[in-house]
Amino acid sequence: MASQSLAPAQQAAPNSASTPSKPKSSHPPVSILSSQFARGYALVHPAILLSLVAYRFSSVVNDPVAELLSDIPFLVGLQVVYVMGCLPPAGAEKDGNASADGTMRKTPGPKRRGHSASKGSSWSTGLVTVAWKLTPALLSLTLTMLLATPTLALLLVLFGAPLTTHHILTFLCAAHMALLSAFPLIYAHGVDGEIWREIWGASRPADAVWGGALGTCLGAWFGAVPIPLDWDRPWQAYPITILTGAYIGYVIGMLVGRARWVFGKRLEFVPQGARDIKVD
Repeated sequence: MASQSLAPAQQAAPNSASTPSKPKSSHPPVSILSSQFARGYALVHPAILLSLVAYRFSSVVNDPVAELLSDIPFLVGLQVVYVMGCLPPAGAEKDGNASADGTMRKTPGPKRRGHSASKGSSWSTGLVTVAWKLTPALLSLTLTMLLATPTLALLLVLFGAPLTTHHILTFLCAAHMALLSAFPLIYAHGVDGEIWREIWGASRPADAVWGGALGTCLGAWFGAVPIPLDWDRPWQAYPITILTGAYIGYVIGMLVGRARWVFGKRLEFVPQGARDIKVD
């Protein structure tokens, strides 16, 4: 009797072992907020950045240090408006007081009467919403300048930037790249270690935030190509082409990451058939 009762269990064991385990679900891509302002400014923002690059390009060629330094406040302002107006802050989906479009939910309670009361309530709700988004924006900006900028400056040196000279230019180039790439990433994802492992491993699902960061890095890399060429042009000086490529790559990455045929998909480094091979 004992041998008969154990037989079904022994037959079921190979079936359960052969069934492949489902992959762990990753964090979803970041969607642009559903408000009308967010949808509109998400398209206007790239155009403003490219217009700023084109308008100030000659000034950057003539005096790169002064121009790149004076452009940082404008870039900070544009990026703060973009992240606060178009992106959900980190942990928004877990906040019980926040709705899916990034606005504050109405607290249940007795209905107020009078036009002045409703107007005051809307003003207070708007101020709470701004404060709720401004705090993570300031924290993300602080982490961007203290951590991301030195890290990108070191990476620029490792990829061929001058080691003993042009220190100010390297730091300013890293600051611009950090504001473009790292600032939205920190605002949308915080310091979640699992998400940042996906970012460094290039395995994040495509969205405007991840696409912009990836486009910044690729654009800067391609932008370094004209520097060693013997064209003897003033705009070939370091780091003008690198930073120009970073801006162009950021805009392209943002727009491509939002496209319907790309949004939510991941870069595939391993062929699909290779992942189906089972190891006994």
